[in-house]
Amino acid sequence: MRHLLPLILATAPAFGAISLPSNEAGLELKAEDAATRREWALAELERAVGEREWNNLTNGPRSAFFREMQGKLLEELMFSGPLPEDAGKMMRIAESLWKADRSGMANRQELTTAAAIALMYAEKDWPEDQALARYQYFRDSRKAGKLHPVFETLATWEKRFVVSAGGNGKWAGNDGWGEQSLVWLRDHVKLPIKDYTGACWQAPYHLENVFGDSIHGPKYYAPFEMIHAERVRDVGGVCGSLSHYGATAARANGIPAITMGEPGHCAYAVRTAPGEWTPAYSLSWERGLHTSLWGRTWTQLVLQEKVLGEKYATDRSSMHLWQARALKGKNPDLADKAYRKALEAQPLDQPAWIEYVKWLQESRKLEPLQWKKVHDDALAALAKYPEAAWGVVQLVEAAMIKDVPADERIPFLLTFHNGIASENGPVMWDMPKALDEQAKLLGNPSQELEFFEQVVTLQAKSESWLAPVVEWGSQRFGKGGSTTWFEALGRGLATGSGGEAGEATRKALRPAILAAAETGNVDAFQALAKVVTTGDAPKLPPLPPFPGELLSAGGLIRLSTTSDWDAPESHAAVLEAKGGRLHTAAEVKPHVVVRLAKLGELSGIVVADASAGYNASRLVPIKISISEDGQSWQEVFRSEKPGEPWRVDLVGKAPRVAWVKVERDDDRKEVFHLSAIHVYGRRLQ
Repeated sequence: MRHLLPLILATAPAFGAISLPSNEAGLELKAEDAATRREWALAELERAVGEREWNNLTNGPRSAFFREMQGKLLEELMFSGPLPEDAGKMMRIAESLWKADRSGMANRQELTTAAAIALMYAEKDWPEDQALARYQYFRDSRKAGKLHPVFETLATWEKRFVVSAGGNGKWAGNDGWGEQSLVWLRDHVKLPIKDYTGACWQAPYHLENVFGDSIHGPKYYAPFEMIHAERVRDVGGVCGSLSHYGATAARANGIPAITMGEPGHCAYAVRTAPGEWTPAYSLSWERGLHTSLWGRTWTQLVLQEKVLGEKYATDRSSMHLWQARALKGKNPDLADKAYRKALEAQPLDQPAWIEYVKWLQESRKLEPLQWKKVHDDALAALAKYPEAAWGVVQLVEAAMIKDVPADERIPFLLTFHNGIASENGPVMWDMPKALDEQAKLLGNPSQELEFFEQVVTLQAKSESWLAPVVEWGSQRFGKGGSTTWFEALGRGLATGSGGEAGEATRKALRPAILAAAETGNVDAFQALAKVVTTGDAPKLPPLPPFPGELLSAGGLIRLSTTSDWDAPESHAAVLEAKGGRLHTAAEVKPHVVVRLAKLGELSGIVVADASAGYNASRLVPIKISISEDGQSWQEVFRSEKPGEPWRVDLVGKAPRVAWVKVERDDDRKEVFHLSAIHVYGRRLQ
């Protein structure tokens, strides 16, 4: 295969001049060979920019840049994650940076920064004319030694998460998170990497400014003519402003970070180590990333870290993918083989799987058995990442369901659940939505409850997926007082767990409740608790409330240990007015951690137990602590008096609390049990 444009030539090839492979043997390539990499990178760039932009790039005054960029810059642009939709814009930005600092880009640090900026500023709504200012900021800050040392270690794809500082994944000028804010944050917020997860709290949480203007109106920041980052620190804001402050502080110092949307909330995350993203100010697993190289889910963030970190496999996969794109209009059979080689080289590349499946849907007429092989191969490759697997499997299911006989559709749809049942996955995901989509494919509402029962059977022993399956069943079938779904749940659990219905159902769900608590899945925790809840309530003395809402209601409880005396199905009730039951094993310093349903400014806490005599003495000395993040704790109460409700007045003392811990504070090895943990106050989000 001849080279598209050897560096020694001064003239560019005609558009579409690459010599394509004619057989499967021609698809073989040496991914480490510089000439092969350059050849296929240029071919893909040519395809991506289109004929007009290609001709402009390769002829006339732009040809000098085009010739020179075929060295290291081409490599960084093409092997650093997916190209932006407008590849021509990417090339124009790269050229403008090259013209502005041609000699500086001989340094690899500046080269990778320039490539990252060209890749990110080519995204929609990012202005070309502002790219140079962002490049100069990071170049000059690095030269002056003002960035965190980690910046020097980052590859181009990692720098894409740094240079994209802005607002909700978009560029924000100097009225927002532009270069002026970057400079201010760089010079005023210098922290160890992991501490940037708490940088948001340098700014106060204020819904209204000192003049009474709401953050949701146009006047909140208007009276304060300051650099925006400084303004947020001094004036305050709510979750959006605070999360952008924390994320932008990290990025301004050369550390990858992102902001992300959660239900009714804005949070952020910091890349605290290679392959490790740490959520910050996060209240839910339901995260929509504002910046991502592919996909917007947390699973995709985790997965792309792994894929892009495996450079050799991913580079090889990319070149086969480029072959497939070049061939699919001319030799579909060979294009199919090229796609397969790409997926064999890097089977975790979810976007490549999706591209392949969509091409098959649009251009190839596969037999059911051929579709089944694609389905099974994708599921096997991505099963450890169930959400990513579903993103591919749902496309295949939709493509082939019409060819599946009605009486075989449930077994076919269950294949996915069988594939992920033994995998815990990296994160929780919206499995109920996937179940909704599968239920639609059945095409027969009368089969949906049977489908639910069989999914329960498959997931009965799963620590991760039984809880969301039950949550889905509760919402879809349990409304209106119907008991048929509960009967189906009982049968599914009895079959899947090897037990019997009734008490077996309760016992089978207890591990799922504990697992939901351990993973922080509040919705699943509450749904499971409602399934198995009883009318029993402890005999508690009167527990007068503190002012405000019962912020604990609807929250989650996590115990240091459980025991045979514990009742996980009653944990949620401990947080409600009626009270419930929890019981640890015998241990030193047993504790209970409560995640509140809402972040709040607390007015008070009431803790109580129904026990008396010796049993009551097990609970003291009792200590109560509060936390914003579940990591750093502030003690607010301690007592050695047993047998009475403990009341903690916190008016004016607990402005931002999401977690409460109750523990016994001595060195005895003894059990710990409580009936009520009631937390009152004003919600902050």
